[in-house]
Amino acid sequence: MSILQNRKKRMRFLFILSMVIYPVAHYLIFTIYVNINTFVYAFKRWNMSTGNIDWVGFENFREITERVIQDPAYKYAVLNTLLWIPLNVLILLPLSLYAAYLFSKKIKLHHFYRIVYFFPSILSIVIIAMAFSFMVNPNIGVVNPILEFMGLESLTRAWLGDPSTALATVFFFCVWAGIGFNSAILLGAIGRIPHDLYEVGELDGISRMTELRKVVVPMIWPTISTLIIIGTSGAFTLFLQSKLLTNGGPNFATNTAALQIVDLVSDGNYGTASAFGILLAIIGFAVTTVIKHFLDKNTAVEY
Repeated sequence: MSILQNRKKRMRFLFILSMVIYPVAHYLIFTIYVNINTFVYAFKRWNMSTGNIDWVGFENFREITERVIQDPAYKYAVLNTLLWIPLNVLILLPLSLYAAYLFSKKIKLHHFYRIVYFFPSILSIVIIAMAFSFMVNPNIGVVNPILEFMGLESLTRAWLGDPSTALATVFFFCVWAGIGFNSAILLGAIGRIPHDLYEVGELDGISRMTELRKVVVPMIWPTISTLIIIGTSGAFTLFLQSKLLTNGGPNFATNTAALQIVDLVSDGNYGTASAFGILLAIIGFAVTTVIKHFLDKNTAVEY
C-alpha cells in the first residue's frame, strides 16, 4: 500500500513539475534575465568595428537625454508616445464604450456589427495595416476617390506621406483597430449589470445618454479604469503601427519612443537603446502611477 502511495505522490509531483516548469523557465529567462541584462547593457557600449565592450557609466543616459532635447527624431518619438495617452482616454475608450452600449441594447443587426467591429482585432496587424495603407494610398486607395465624389477635392492628399496628416492617420488606424477589443471587454462588463437598474431608469424616464452616464459608467468603472491603465502603459510600447504604415516618417512625424529603440537596436546601439528603454520605463511607471492614483479615487461599485 505504501508503495502505491509513494508512486502516486511521485506521479503527482512529476505532473505538477511538468505544468509549471515551462512558465517558470519562460519568466526567468525572458523577464528576469532579459531585464537584468538590459540594465547592465545600459552602462556599456559596443564597438561594432572591433567587437569590444566597454563600461561607460552613465554616458548612454547622458547621450539619450541630449538627443531627446536636440534631435527632432527623439523629440517626435517622446511627444507622439505621450500623445497616445489622451487619445486613448478621450477618443478610443469613449467610442468603444458607446459601441459596447449600443451592442448591449441589441439594436437591429447588432450581431453583424459586433463582427465588423471586432474583426480587426482577430486579424494579424500586418494584414490590417497593409489593407489600411492601400485604402489611404493616393494612387490606388478608395479614400481620395470618395472625397472627390463628395465634392471635397481640396481634402485629398497623400495621407501617410504628408507630415501634416501622417500622425493623425496612424492614430486613426490605432483607434479603428482598437475599438473592437475594448468594446468586447466593456460589453462583457455591461452584461453583468443587474437588469433591475435599467428598469428603474426606464420608470424614471431617463434618456439613453443619461442611462449611459449615470448607470452604466459607474457600474463598470473598474473595467474602464483597467482599460485606461492598459492603454497608458501600452503607449510606451507602441511601435508596430508606425513601423508598418510609415516607418516613423515622413520627417519623423509618426516616430514613437519604442520604434526609436527598435531602430537603435537594429543599428547595433545596444547600450543606448537599453538606456532609452530604462528612461522610458521610469517615465511610463510615473505616468501610470499618477493616472492610477486619480482613477482609484472613484469608488468601485460591486454587483
